[in-house]
Amino acid sequence: MVGVELGWAATLHRLWSSVTVITARDQLADLVLPPLLTEPGVLAVWGLRHDPAGGISAYRWAGLPLRQEDRAEAEKIAARELPVAPIGPELESLRAQGARQVLSARLDVPGAEAGSMLVVAGADADLPRLQACLAQIVDVTREAIRRLLAGRTEDEQQMRDALLAEASLQMDAVLDTTQTMHRAARMAVPAIAEGCLVYVLEDDKLLLRSAVHVDMRRLDTALANPAYAACLSDLASRAVAGNAERVHSGDTDSAGTRTIHPQLLRARGRVLGVLLFLFDRGDDRIPPPDFLRDLAYRAALAIDNGELYEQRRRDVVTMQQHLLPSRLPVVPGIAIAASYAVGDRVTEVGGDFYDVVTRTDGVVAALVGDVCGRGPEAAALTGMARHTLGTLLTEGVSPARALGRLNTGLRRDGSWRFVTAGVAMLRPAAKGLAVQWNSAGHPAPIVLRRGRSAQAARGGGIPLGVLPQATIGRSRLLLAPGDALLMFTDGLTEARDADGVMFDHAALWQALDRLRDAPVETLVHELSQASAIFGGAVADDIAVLAVRAEEHHDG
Repeated sequence: MVGVELGWAATLHRLWSSVTVITARDQLADLVLPPLLTEPGVLAVWGLRHDPAGGISAYRWAGLPLRQEDRAEAEKIAARELPVAPIGPELESLRAQGARQVLSARLDVPGAEAGSMLVVAGADADLPRLQACLAQIVDVTREAIRRLLAGRTEDEQQMRDALLAEASLQMDAVLDTTQTMHRAARMAVPAIAEGCLVYVLEDDKLLLRSAVHVDMRRLDTALANPAYAACLSDLASRAVAGNAERVHSGDTDSAGTRTIHPQLLRARGRVLGVLLFLFDRGDDRIPPPDFLRDLAYRAALAIDNGELYEQRRRDVVTMQQHLLPSRLPVVPGIAIAASYAVGDRVTEVGGDFYDVVTRTDGVVAALVGDVCGRGPEAAALTGMARHTLGTLLTEGVSPARALGRLNTGLRRDGSWRFVTAGVAMLRPAAKGLAVQWNSAGHPAPIVLRRGRSAQAARGGGIPLGVLPQATIGRSRLLLAPGDALLMFTDGLTEARDADGVMFDHAALWQALDRLRDAPVETLVHELSQASAIFGGAVADDIAVLAVRAEEHHDG
């Protein structure tokens, strides 16, 4: 007897050691059922797994098999939950093999499917001992299931954390609100739900702004039904009103949905809208509410950031417009046009500027400049630079002296910022327009001559505010009728593609060949657009100013 006890103790030790390496519940039957067969009088050990609906989801056995025709009776024995029950006539085949008693034990673990273990024993079995052994096996099984459940919970949490992190990265990668809303829905499908709808509050009205589903054709068909669309909209409205209740039905709706779970889009104390998660899966596979709430919060924060960015950018564009001339002068014999594009990811006012002024003697001064940096200080300096140069040039001060006066002012104020600037003095000439170019470290202008490839003119000089005395580069050229002078800031030429190649390497000149004879309004706008497309976005502000010598028409 001592040997038997030692053998069972060794078996239990092995079972408890194996609990830590079990990775799936289906492995349990092979672990915990066979050891009971070693006990005297045991003919079979059966395991039944109960599903939430009250049925049996799995049958396992060791020893005599649990035949199909015997399963209903085994279920009845398990349901009675009697420690020991005699083998009745319903199991006559077992009686013929010597079975006389069935011991049963219930296995319940919170959060997991319940189970029952049945031990089929003969007349010579030691029933009290078998009951003790069965109870110990149940303890081992219960602990194994707990560990599996904890591991699954941890794995699911890690997966949800990874999904949340990825969702944040995907949504934060764009600042466009519309794209953010679509990405929020896309991140949920199919990893989290079968469908996701984004409703956004606009002027106190809920509007559907994005809808993603594993079967978009089915969802589109369902949403085309006014009654179904109104039902979803009403559910979203109730969520905004504080009644965010999950709707569950045993039958799927027209979109194949059994469960709809609303979550508020709330960020920084403001309700932005509602996410509706559409599920066509069992309740055990629906993520917990806290996870859905966290995802909705991250989506709301990304949407709110996008809205704040768009509002900030609108403010920047408005402020930038105030730093530029409201309109350019109309000058006989000269076609003038300008374009200004604010960088796509810019939320501070930039320092690019341009202007065109006329003097009393008929000379036209076209100027372009760029203040280092962004923000309020750069904006103030931009306004001062444009006003100083424009006023002095209008009063007849030479470009070199005007640039020198601006340099003195920058040095006197002690600003660390520098300014590049270029001034083109345009005078009517017998054969077109005589141009005197004065540059303080600004990019050289480009000359577009009729019937010829575009060419860069000469720049030169040193940016203003760097040295005590301004160093100005000077050059002269003649624009024949139909020729144009293109002045710009470095945002135009320094746009880079995905490989780091700058726009002015080749694409700029190809665009100029195409636009050479276009009207100046078309030239400046399409050139800015070509630079933005080349770089994938406008990384920096782009100011472009073009002047063209017009054809002379004798009356």
